Amino acid sequence: MYRIGIDVGGTFTDVVLVDEATGGVSVAKVLNSDSDRANTVVEGIRRVLESSGTDSSEVRWISHGTTITTNAVIERKGGPTALITNKGFRDVLEIGRFSRPPEMIYRIYDDKPAPLVPRYLRLEVDCRVDHTGQVLKVPDPSEIRQLASSLRAERVSSVAVCFLFSFLNPSHEQLVRDQLNVACPEVEVVLSSDIMPEPREFPRSSTTVFAAYIAPVLRSYLEQLVTKLAENKIRSPLYIFQSNGGVALPSVSLKNPATTLLSGPAGAVVGAAYFCERAGTPDVITMDIGGTSLDVCLVRGGKAELTTNREIEFFPVALPMLDVHSLGAGGGSLVSVDEVGRVHVGPESQGARPGPACYAMGGDRPTLTDVNLLLGYLNPDYFAGGELKLQVELARQSVDQYVAKPLGLSAADAAQGIHRVATNQIAEAIRAITIERGYDPREFKLVAFGGGGPVHAPAVALELGIETVIVPRHPGLFSARGIAMSDFTHDYVTPVLAQLSELDQGRLEEAFGLLESRAAGDLAAEGIPDERQIFVRSLDMRYSGQSSELNVQVTPETLTGEGWAVLSNSFHEQHRQFYTYAVPGEPIELVSARLKAIGLIDKPDLPVAIGSTSEPDAHATRAVWSWTTAEMVNAPVYRREVLHPGTLLTGPALIEEASSSMFAPPGSTVTIDAFDNLFLTLADAK
Repeated sequence: MYRIGIDVGGTFTDVVLVDEATGGVSVAKVLNSDSDRANTVVEGIRRVLESSGTDSSEVRWISHGTTITTNAVIERKGGPTALITNKGFRDVLEIGRFSRPPEMIYRIYDDKPAPLVPRYLRLEVDCRVDHTGQVLKVPDPSEIRQLASSLRAERVSSVAVCFLFSFLNPSHEQLVRDQLNVACPEVEVVLSSDIMPEPREFPRSSTTVFAAYIAPVLRSYLEQLVTKLAENKIRSPLYIFQSNGGVALPSVSLKNPATTLLSGPAGAVVGAAYFCERAGTPDVITMDIGGTSLDVCLVRGGKAELTTNREIEFFPVALPMLDVHSLGAGGGSLVSVDEVGRVHVGPESQGARPGPACYAMGGDRPTLTDVNLLLGYLNPDYFAGGELKLQVELARQSVDQYVAKPLGLSAADAAQGIHRVATNQIAEAIRAITIERGYDPREFKLVAFGGGGPVHAPAVALELGIETVIVPRHPGLFSARGIAMSDFTHDYVTPVLAQLSELDQGRLEEAFGLLESRAAGDLAAEGIPDERQIFVRSLDMRYSGQSSELNVQVTPETLTGEGWAVLSNSFHEQHRQFYTYAVPGEPIELVSARLKAIGLIDKPDLPVAIGSTSEPDAHATRAVWSWTTAEMVNAPVYRREVLHPGTLLTGPALIEEASSSMFAPPGSTVTIDAFDNLFLTLADAK
């Protein structure tokens, strides 16, 4: 039997077929069609089944990760969305937080991006629940009927409902939903008490609006995809990959569409954590460069860092997700020169169409892919396994027109300078998740994937003093491979809001019990037996008077005997690690109880590569720019498939495969481990 992992990126759709018996993989990469992504996905599945000689009946399931919902938000391609909130609170989205975003502190003439819901669609209901959950004023049904009439007149496709303190008492939100379902059955209604039952009005409103905005987009796409799969006689169960690093049934994902908002970059992180831990390297920094973005994440002890503090265009998405730091520095990112002569890489991207200038599909502005082609890192006849033939002269013309001439440089010098700028931008992104959080990047290995990750990783590693770069097999499709190996994962939360010293342990046990009952129901619907279900409990805690919390895992001893002392000590220790100090005598507050539910799936053993002591043959020689010596050097070119455990290469050398390539600079060494991972050791790293 087989399983399929799919990653729909900004430029390509990647499909990986995994043999559950051997762990072997077959891959397909298809250029996206903006008009119909579902067709592109089906085409990718068809190609990978044909190339491997596999019948669709042998596929046990399909795990699908996508950037469709993210792109719908960024490109503002969702349907008309309304927000219903309490009287006097329609501007919460616009007001946001008291402080200005750090990126805009000195941009005093720039406005923040507009909310997804325009003001005329932010509607009010005269009702109120107080801070204890007591009802102060019940909604007037006639007022809701008037709102329904307005929604129909504006042809609204979805509605977010977010009332004050609904996380303590959701009855008013539920009343509005029930009446709207009758009056406007065609409209999606999303409640904040379902999406994010937690304190803080702005993050809760923002997250609920995101969920409502993308709900019709996700539902429509999934319906199209299921129909196309059936038409092509592909009847395997379909699961959706989420931002928390796990998969879920489409029906479960549609309960909270916001869980898919940042799922794209998470797949490769899951894969890196899984494969690198088994390869004996559990502490790594992941670096994923695709067609649109750069994504980096810290993995310690085989576990990726998690967060609930992510934003899209300065609006929070306050749901548990892998802590992936993103930057607009992908292969399709535009290179530009500003009015004072500074070179910028991104954040604008050419996307799949018209794409970089070298694609010869109508784009004429230079991108990072054009630069890498000019520097010799890319094979114009073997890009994406030959899916596209790149035009070197078009890349040179674009760099010359838009960068070299404005700066008075040759196209070659401009390309080298752009490469240095990109290297520094990527290094800064990695410093943000390491040095700024108290970690030394030199104590980690850098794992590079995505089509552009291996291309840039050696220069970035040298900049950061990282000695070792790891490149897995099929790096350009690594996210899809990680998605195929993901467990079922769901997150649940309920408010607690109590002083630790005053809280009864039985109340906390009851709260966790209710969460576990919901989780068991969702996992059972996904076919996960009881013995495969794992529940991880945690609490959001803070010192009294603080405005932010730390998440502390709850051990089995917490709710028995001297459990409060164990919990207090864990919080103090974590506070000291995060903030460098603790105050053991200060009262502690509990804010929310959280539960992570994991449904374990079988994972095939990693296939062991066959060793060889024979020296591999280079199939060509190419001039490549070496940033270590600041000159073009003639480097032998090796195909990745001729390298095996026991191989030892000394730089300069260029290693290329269908989905990516990597340059080993002079003095570096390249080896292959038993799991077919490429290890680059840099001589000058400190």
